[in-house]
Amino acid sequence: MKPFLARALLAATLLLTCSLPAMAGVIINGTRVVYPAQSREVTVQLTNTGDSPALVQAWIDSGDPDQAPEDSAAPFVITPPISRIEPGRGQALRIIFAGEPLPPDRESVYWLNVLEVPPAPDAGAEQNYLQVAFRSRVKLFYRPQGLPGTANEAPEALQWTGGAAVLQVTNPTPFHVTVVGLQARSADGTGLQTLEDKGRMLAPGESARWPVDGPVGQVAFTTVNDYGGRVEYTSAVEP
Repeated sequence: MKPFLARALLAATLLLTCSLPAMAGVIINGTRVVYPAQSREVTVQLTNTGDSPALVQAWIDSGDPDQAPEDSAAPFVITPPISRIEPGRGQALRIIFAGEPLPPDRESVYWLNVLEVPPAPDAGAEQNYLQVAFRSRVKLFYRPQGLPGTANEAPEALQWTGGAAVLQVTNPTPFHVTVVGLQARSADGTGLQTLEDKGRMLAPGESARWPVDGPVGQVAFTTVNDYGGRVEYTSAVEP
């Protein structure tokens, strides 16, 4: 892969890592990518909603946001890795799995990065300027064929247990589940506590804990599905 574009910027360049793709002129159409193992490739669409052309570099990493594209060992190839997108136009990215076989009994997660470098000012413009590059980063789930259950069913299978001071959840499914909101109540329905509002991803087989003020009898939680939609659930908590 070609050298990291950010290294070619002026010393005054500021690199912003954006959690929301819409903050940049070039947006990713979707908040996550699912790669079915039986597919030869998947396509991700980019759109330049800005008023100027944008130079874009795309790559996939294994979870380290500070890793340069040329150092990534993620088993995927993106075509094209670098492209110019005119205002109001789009660009399709082809993602192709090209590595050793991944675990067949659970999903694997990677991250798609899209770095947008805006054009430099016109030659006659003021010489002192700050050029800002935006990076969007979304999850890519590699999903083996034949996994038991479905990703949509996984949130309902989460196992919630609790004591007087700690609430624990375990993900027994082969799918990743991202909890973006979590509230807990006591067994009699009182004592509402907000425990999570930023988002926590539970990998297959992973557990997470939250401190609580007293025993919890029920939780209400929100997860994100394959299409980026938010789905609400409730569940009893086992002692």
